[in-house]
Amino acid sequence: MFWSTGQVAAFRADVSDRAQTHDLVQRVVAKFGGLDILASNAGVEHFGALESITEADFDRVFHINAAGQLFVTQAAAAAMISGGRILLTSSISARIGVYQHTLYAASKAAVSAMVLNLAPELAERGIAINAIAPGGTATDMAAEVGARYTPPALRDVPAEAVIASMNALGRLADPDEIAAVAGFLLSPDASYLTGATIDASGGWM
Repeated sequence: MFWSTGQVAAFRADVSDRAQTHDLVQRVVAKFGGLDILASNAGVEHFGALESITEADFDRVFHINAAGQLFVTQAAAAAMISGGRILLTSSISARIGVYQHTLYAASKAAVSAMVLNLAPELAERGIAINAIAPGGTATDMAAEVGARYTPPALRDVPAEAVIASMNALGRLADPDEIAAVAGFLLSPDASYLTGATIDASGGWM
């Protein structure tokens, strides 16, 4: 197996700020001479009862999870030429009911709607856009809030047993497994996919 070497650089930006996302893309283009792909996966969780949700909660979750992905897409698409590929991050939470998870789920449903509706517009420029919808994944975020996905009636059942009952593969995903799906969606092998949200959920039921 042969590995090619290339340039790597890190740039910092607050994705909830439209001006910073546009500046981020400009810095990337200045560094590398162009932009071929965008993979947007910044996000924050939120659990809370309906009566507890504040405007500040809404602004934080939607500015990062939805607006952040919309405006980085806006900036990236302006810098791309035909053949560009964009991948946003939705969630299976957009299509399953989870107790007190309304705000997060709504923000992720917005991402899937954006992808679906941007597809024909971006296709005119030869740019494909899709979303990935991960299920439970073994990340720091999952370790922090994973138990909140358990229905209240099953809170006394070990989380692993609940996952096994709701997931065909009976386990959380390894981050590398989610990355592999993302890699496919950003590759030429996905040349006939656009406007789609692809589940990477282990068969979540």
